[in-house]
Amino acid sequence: MIVLLIGLLLTLCPSSTSGAVRTGIDVLIDRQFRDVRGLKVVLVTHAAARASTGRSTAEEFLRRRDVTVLRLLAPEHGYYGVVRAGAHVDDDTVMGTPVLSLYGALRRPSAAMITDADLVVLDLQDIGSRSYTYISTMAEVMDACGEYQVPLMILDRPNPLGGVVVDGALPDPQIKSFVARLPVPYIHGLTMGELANMANGEDWLSGGDRTRRCALQVIECTGWKRTMSWEQTGLDWYPTSPNIPSADAARGYAVTGLCGELGLASIGIGTSAPFTMIGAPTFPEDPELVALLRTYGVIARRGHFLPIAGKFAKEECQGYHLAFKRDTTFKPFHAAMALIVHLRDRFPAVLTPEVRTSNRGQMFVKTSGTERIIEALYRGDRWSAIEPLCRQGLREFELRRLPYLMY
Repeated sequence: MIVLLIGLLLTLCPSSTSGAVRTGIDVLIDRQFRDVRGLKVVLVTHAAARASTGRSTAEEFLRRRDVTVLRLLAPEHGYYGVVRAGAHVDDDTVMGTPVLSLYGALRRPSAAMITDADLVVLDLQDIGSRSYTYISTMAEVMDACGEYQVPLMILDRPNPLGGVVVDGALPDPQIKSFVARLPVPYIHGLTMGELANMANGEDWLSGGDRTRRCALQVIECTGWKRTMSWEQTGLDWYPTSPNIPSADAARGYAVTGLCGELGLASIGIGTSAPFTMIGAPTFPEDPELVALLRTYGVIARRGHFLPIAGKFAKEECQGYHLAFKRDTTFKPFHAAMALIVHLRDRFPAVLTPEVRTSNRGQMFVKTSGTERIIEALYRGDRWSAIEPLCRQGLREFELRRLPYLMY
């Protein structure tokens, strides 16, 4: 009888973290679009930005008769999220509305793209790692809105890595690129809305002798807590790019993506679980690696996989399938660097002198945000000497971000 009563109570009172989170677009729908009614709008968005209805933010706007959508602006990977990483994104259309690329000839909106609008609305699902370019697109949109005096509204979304874990050193000031546009740690623990407020407040849109801010409004999520895993939000995941088909791939990207930049091993690209594997055609069992990764909240289990693309395409690989803790023990950047150091030591032939000066080496510097780590790798520094480089400026950033936390 007691068991039946408990079951009835659980049915009547579902978990407060199941389906309780409403994103910025959901809140806007709840308000019956009153914040944007009668306005001419430019949308910066993609198909992965969905409302609880299952429709994309673009679809929700385009269904309205009381809002005029002039055009859409699409980030890297294109509106539908199917263009490979780094590839030119062409213009497109959605429901008869023009979609202009912000990852083609331009990465910053031109005057012609936004100055005929009353408002620019940005809704992008980020994945929580600095090198994923959606936060750079947001910064460029903010800068353009500031220059052309067009207000910006951000429809906020949860960070799939949560809002507590902050990991990785701040990028060196001279290492500024589209994969290190903002001076934040590799894992910043902020939502897009929080990042935007911080960029405005900290004058990160400045260039040369100018200081620029944009008129910014953030429509906050409701029900989201910083400690939530993506699974606890109750939100569905829609692929944000070809190799981020799941929230676990977003976690994996934060760990294995940097290893992939150097081409040291297969990281599961070309399988159904990209970024969540590590291996090679000959990759012996490695209890030391398993223990090392577990220190940083990554669980490695022995297995085989067969990538059809990427490193070792069409070669059966042995190695490890990775799972990720969903608490504060998960330190993705530390795990990534410890993994790279371990692979260098275990397989010295993979980190050749040519890698350092290659496009791979240059991209690793940009994504890691510093030359100091690759210099330490090639000097042969041990992990105990490299590990402090993974947290430089981290404590100061955690304190600096406090005034901008909205959740």
